[in-house]
Amino acid sequence: MNANNTLDLTPHFALDGDQPFKDRRAMMPFRGAIPVAKEQLAQTWQEMINQTASPRKRLVYLHIPFCATHCTFCGFYQNRFDEDACAHYTDALIREIEMEADSVLHQSAPIHAVYFGGGTPSALSAHDLARIITTLREKLPLAPDCEITIEGRVLNFDAERIDGCLDAGANRFSIGIQSFNSKIRKKMARTSDGPTAIAFMESLVKRDRAAVVCDLLFGLPGQDAQTWGEDLAIARDIGLDGVDLYALNVLPNTPLGKAVENGRTTVPSPAERRDLYLQGCDFMDEAGWRCISNSHWGRTTRERNLYNLLIKQGADCLAFGSGAGGSINGYSWMNERNLQTWHESVAAGKKPLMMIMRNAERNAQWRHTLQSGVETARVPLDELTPHAEKLAPLLAQWHQKGLSRDASTCLRLTNEGRFWASNILQSLNELIQVLNAPASVREKP
Repeated sequence: MNANNTLDLTPHFALDGDQPFKDRRAMMPFRGAIPVAKEQLAQTWQEMINQTASPRKRLVYLHIPFCATHCTFCGFYQNRFDEDACAHYTDALIREIEMEADSVLHQSAPIHAVYFGGGTPSALSAHDLARIITTLREKLPLAPDCEITIEGRVLNFDAERIDGCLDAGANRFSIGIQSFNSKIRKKMARTSDGPTAIAFMESLVKRDRAAVVCDLLFGLPGQDAQTWGEDLAIARDIGLDGVDLYALNVLPNTPLGKAVENGRTTVPSPAERRDLYLQGCDFMDEAGWRCISNSHWGRTTRERNLYNLLIKQGADCLAFGSGAGGSINGYSWMNERNLQTWHESVAAGKKPLMMIMRNAERNAQWRHTLQSGVETARVPLDELTPHAEKLAPLLAQWHQKGLSRDASTCLRLTNEGRFWASNILQSLNELIQVLNAPASVREKP
């Protein structure tokens, strides 16, 4: 609020010209949270797991921190794949699950989606993948229609591993293809060429035993509208149940980030990435796929994308594995990323916690409603703040710049607005926090 007790909206206005924002902004996951002192981690965790579940939906996330290769763009690489290390990790991961599976928290409500992320979960052996899935089904209260997703890549994801997952109960595969173009794949240090990736996806679809989706990236080095269009057409023709279209995020400490910084390669500008996104939206719409979220499209009724939608809605998430992050009843936590430290904690019968953060707000549900609304391009602002009318000048300006369908307080994003969703989310998050503050704080000069 300024000295006249009016809300200054101008810093959040879209820019003039072809590009409404200078660049895409990102929200920090633990913003506004209060860290729990290290000496209080164990006690706080015991208090957390002795609470009953909240009325929210519940998820499970498992982190598999191994990769056979380090893709140039990836910021999630932790440990190089080793068969013996993976088997040892599986033993410890199962122990971590079993240690607290009987707790009040873990047993008090059904789990609606499970996600194996990484890293590369498909790097584990068929036997180890099946062991983990079976443990989850036996020890935790998975809902009858629970979505169980295995994230993977083409390399080493053979028939034995795939069938091991399916036979154990997995019902969704998410494959990180990124591009079917052989030249682009080689630049990203993907070991399989385009035809091999296509053949793999076709064989996975042909099994017809689970939902099959793939990730495609736009904004890659050497990518243009033509190569992007070819990737989209291949994804359409394979018979997938769903597809993710993600913008490349150039991270500074990755091989790609260093190459861009040193001038050894270039990537498309934000405006060029925006154009590729709009191309993807139009392509999927013309192909008859339904838009489930800003980055995800479904073709069949089998595809729900449940984990990703529920996590944006603020669902509670139980997390297991080195580097896994979870959230329950107003607390968020991160497990130890250092593999040795994680192993030592599990071997000692302790939850391998690196940190716990406590939400500073008593009622933060409006943030989840905002986040999920932006993700699905419809934000009922009147439900988030009783002062939504104060945002009218901003909503009108965003509509004028083509970011929304109209200027009403039920914000409905256009495809242009969807591309800049992170900017819109951050602006609304900041403004609604001010509007919802106590009057004595809001009106302070």
